[in-house]
Order: sequence, then structure tokens, then C-alpha cells
Amino acid sequence: MTHLLRRWVVCLFPLFLLAGALRAQNIPPELIHYPDLIVYNGKIATMSDASMNDSPGRTVQALAVRGDRIQFLGSSDEILRYAGPQTRKIDLKGRTVLPGLINTHSHMHDHSLQLWVRRHPQEVEKVMKRFTVTGKNYAEMTKGIELVIKENMARPLPGQWAWIDLPSGGSSGTGMGVQYLIGEEMTRQKLDELAPQLPVFVLSHPKFLLNTAARNAFLSIYEVPPTDENERIALSQDTTINRSLVVDQYFRTHLDELANTLEDGLKHQAALGFTTFSSHIVGLRIHDAYLKLVRAGRMPIRFAYADRMCQQVEPDMAGCFIRKGDVAGLGDPYFWSVGVTLGGIDAGPPQICTTMEAPKEFKDMERCVLQPGNEYYKAIRAALLSHLRFVVNHDYGDKTMDYVMDIMEEVMKIDPAITLDYVRNMKLTSDHCGFYPRPAQLPRMVNLGMMISCAARIVNRSAPWLKVYGEKNAIRIAPVKSALSAGLMVTAEGEFQAEDGESETVFAQYFPMISRKTDWGKSIAPEEAIDRVTLLKMATVWASIYVMKQKELGTLEPGKHADFLVLNKDYFTVPEAQIPTVYPVMTVLGGKTVVLRDEYAKELGVPAVGPQLKLLFKTDEKDSDPLKGEFELGGEG
Repeated sequence: MTHLLRRWVVCLFPLFLLAGALRAQNIPPELIHYPDLIVYNGKIATMSDASMNDSPGRTVQALAVRGDRIQFLGSSDEILRYAGPQTRKIDLKGRTVLPGLINTHSHMHDHSLQLWVRRHPQEVEKVMKRFTVTGKNYAEMTKGIELVIKENMARPLPGQWAWIDLPSGGSSGTGMGVQYLIGEEMTRQKLDELAPQLPVFVLSHPKFLLNTAARNAFLSIYEVPPTDENERIALSQDTTINRSLVVDQYFRTHLDELANTLEDGLKHQAALGFTTFSSHIVGLRIHDAYLKLVRAGRMPIRFAYADRMCQQVEPDMAGCFIRKGDVAGLGDPYFWSVGVTLGGIDAGPPQICTTMEAPKEFKDMERCVLQPGNEYYKAIRAALLSHLRFVVNHDYGDKTMDYVMDIMEEVMKIDPAITLDYVRNMKLTSDHCGFYPRPAQLPRMVNLGMMISCAARIVNRSAPWLKVYGEKNAIRIAPVKSALSAGLMVTAEGEFQAEDGESETVFAQYFPMISRKTDWGKSIAPEEAIDRVTLLKMATVWASIYVMKQKELGTLEPGKHADFLVLNKDYFTVPEAQIPTVYPVMTVLGGKTVVLRDEYAKELGVPAVGPQLKLLFKTDEKDSDPLKGEFELGGEG
């Protein structure tokens, strides 16, 4: 033995003795980082390729979870070696696993409240009574409103409102009630004469009308002086009243009930496969209820919210943004801010803001909530100059997006610190894709580093309006393929009302992104169709960037949150027409099973967990194509 070798043996011998002694000891399990859960023998799509191509990234057989994080990925043999005596092991038996889905724009809490309203009519009536008025012509609608006020609301409860719905044509906004209000067949003066003391709210979305008593009553809830100017600025959208009247009156003293309602609704959304969503909040008590859930550790889904407090019945929006400070990223892993917002910068058809040509009667109905120099313009400008991340949470037409980009470029000229790189790094976002972006906008949006969130159902909502704006503008309806080809990242959004126990599957609602067909079978800009992997990227890895959590969410990688789904079928190989029949049988959030469907629970030999939804694989087709009928815009006669 050489001298050098003898020295190494002498040095290492004590270490061998120490290692043997440690093995002989009963080491506390807290010091041994065994996985809590291992799922193996499956097809685990990590979605780890964030590039704008059709690659899903690495696919592995097994995944290990420790605490709320992913610990290891690899082959089944590799990962099972890490199992400890308490590790729970699930043999996937070939099932496909995906990252938890991220919905980049959804009003989940509003769906929960709508169900609560239907189930608690007596409590709701303490705040307002709701009526529906229809008619063959404007005179009949006026007569119906008069009857509601004079007969049905002759003896209202103290503080009770009359809420009158007029036909709006569903989400398309083609109903007679919209034109009735736009044409001022009913005015505030007439409502005041009919009901000088009773608060009356007349709605045909997106158009609405308040009498003076309602205007004063609503603004007083928020300590805002009830003036015409404050109403014009603070109540620019019907959704402000629609979503907060009951919330900020009844639930002011029933916050625990509101928190329970939201929690139940979020569990139903988790059953669909969502583990994160983003939206703004309308109704101040909803924010409070979420905080109760967060502090009690009861959030079944993560919520990336846009702070709308400076627009929520706020007459000084610009000043509010200047005083607010940067909130983007503040929060915890279950509830955080993605920036500030004003809600909608236009409304919905026909009250959208667009450069498209149309007959004068329709152009006259268009409405640009955001216009150069107005309060909305000044507010967005103030937000960006204050170095806040501004989120466009609702835009339907293309013209308002031009205005937003004008503001972005204006502030770069004013403040040297706001460079193009700074703006790009903020990843400013916009939602819906109703009739935008138009082709000419794409290079500008890409240059500014923007992202957009698109709804597949917008194909249905926008298609009837091609009769007004022309079939050539079909390429403006959710132009996902063109946006991606130009380098503009796109994410997926949708409204799923699952709280009553049934819902279409996520991939059923998202399927028009692949098929480009309406519910009645009309093909809308088929050249904008995308493939299934691209759709999945829109709901996972790209969506994580949208919610500012790309380091924690969106892919299955060591160190990230263990949010994942076990599917009933292989999303990647089922025939394309069967993609809507794919759904999760197990939803895991932060390593904890929040939903386990009964059919999979029986296979695993454990109890089911969470809501057991009735899943609808295909939406019912319409009885007729709205494009073949006449818009319900008739007046007298």
C-alpha cells in the first residue's frame, strides 16, 4: 500500500464508522424526505415546453410529491425507489396525467352567487324583486314596465328594489330590449314619474337604466355623492350593479354564508379540472369572503385576481391608481393580485368599440367606454405612469385596444424609466377576443410584449354579428392561429356554471378552438383552427405566464406546486371528435386530492372526494341558426 493510499484510508475510516452508527440509529422521519405521494405507471405530460410550437415537452411515467410540491419525475422504477414506509402509491395503469388547468378569465364566484340567488328567493327579495317584461313591440314593453311598478311593487319592503329584465337575445345582445333602451323608449324622467321613491333598475345587457331613486340608493352604499357626474363615471357598466347589489347589501352581515357559497362553487370548478383561475371581482364583500377562505386554508382553487377597487363605484379612478401603489404579485399561493383593472373598456354587442364598418343604425349603437382624453383614458395612463401592471379584463372590439396601446406608447415617451423592455417584461394582458385583434394590430401587440386570453364560446357570441359587420370579419373572431403565428401568446378562458351539479366538460367548451364551428354547425374562419396540444398549452404553461406564476404553476416539474389531473382517457390520442369526452377523474391541488370521482375511487378502493358532477360531453345544438333570422330590433308595429 502506498503512502498516499494509507493516508486516505486513515482519513476515511472514521467516516465509515460514523455512517454505520447513523444507520443503526432510529432517525426521525421528519429528517428523511420521503415522498408523501407517488403516482406511477402512467403517461405524465409535463407540458414543460413553453415555446410557441406544438410540443408538449417531456413525458414521464411517474411523479413524486412531497408536501405541496413536486419532488421527482422519471420512470416508474426510478421514482418508486424513493418511496418510504408512509408514502401513498397510486398505480395509474396507463392513465394520462396533465398539469392542473388554468382558466385565465372566469367569473366563478358570480356563478356561485347566481345559484345562491335562485335557491334563496326570500332572502333576495329583502333587497330586490326581479321581473321579466317582454312584448311584441315597444308599446307593450312600456306597458309591462308600468304594470310592474304600479301593481307588483305597489307596497315594497323598506329599501327594496324593482329589477326589470328586458329581452337581450342572450349573450349575443340581439334582443329587442337592447334597442328599446338605446333608442330611449324608456328614459330616467319617465321612470322617475312612474316611481319617484322606488329604486328601479331596467336591464337588457349590455344596456341598462336606473331611475334617480336607484342611482342615489346604489351610490350611497359606497359613500359616493349621488350626482349625475359621479354616476356617469362610476356606473359605466351594468355589471357593477348586477354583480354587487345583493353582495354589498345582504352579504355585508352574512360574510360566513358568502364564504361557504364561494368555497362550494370553487370545489365544483375543481371537479372540472381547474386548479387556478383569473378574473376581477365586482362586489366588495366577495373580496372579503375570499380572504376568509384563504386565512382558514379552505381555498380549493388558486385565484389570480385583478384589483378593480379603483373602478368599483369610484368617481376618481386616476387618483385612486396614483395613490394605490404596485400590487401585482402580492398575496399568497392561493390568492394573489395580477395587477389593477378598470373592468370593461367597452361592453358587448351591439355596444362594442370597433373599426369595422356597419350600417348607421348599428354604428350609432356602438360604445367606446375608453376614449382618448376621457376618465378611463386618464386612469389607465395614471396607472402605467405609476408603474402599475394594468390588466384589460374585458375588451370586445379592436378600437379600444388601439387606444390602450396608444397609452402604452405615450407613457414611454413621458417617463424615461418606462422603456420598451420594461413594458414587455410586464406582459400586459387583454381578454375575450370578441372581434380583435385585427391582422394589422398583431405586430404592434407583439412589439409591446402583450398576451391575450381568448374564449372559445366567443365564436358563438360573435357569429350572429357577422350579419351586421360582414363575413370578411370572421377572421377577427378569436384569431388564435394568426396571433400565435405572429408571435402573440394566447391563453384559454371560459365560463363554466357547474355549481348546480352538472356542466359540459372543459374540452367540450374549448373545442371550437379546434373545430371553429358554432353550436349550430356554422364554420367560422376555419383557417384559425389550432391543434389539441396548442389548446392545452393555452390552458397550462402559457396560462401560468398570464397569471404571473410561471415559476410555480402550469407545468409538472420538480419544485413546482403539485397541481395535476388524472384523466379518464388519453387526451393526446383519442380521435379528435372525442376530445370533448375527456375529463379528469382526479384533481390534485398542492398535493391534496380535492376531487376524486366515484368511478376512479372504486378502482382505487377508497372513498370518493368532492362534487360528483354530471358531465355533458356535447352542447345541445340550436334549433335554428341565428344568422338566418332577423335581429329582434323592430320598433312599433
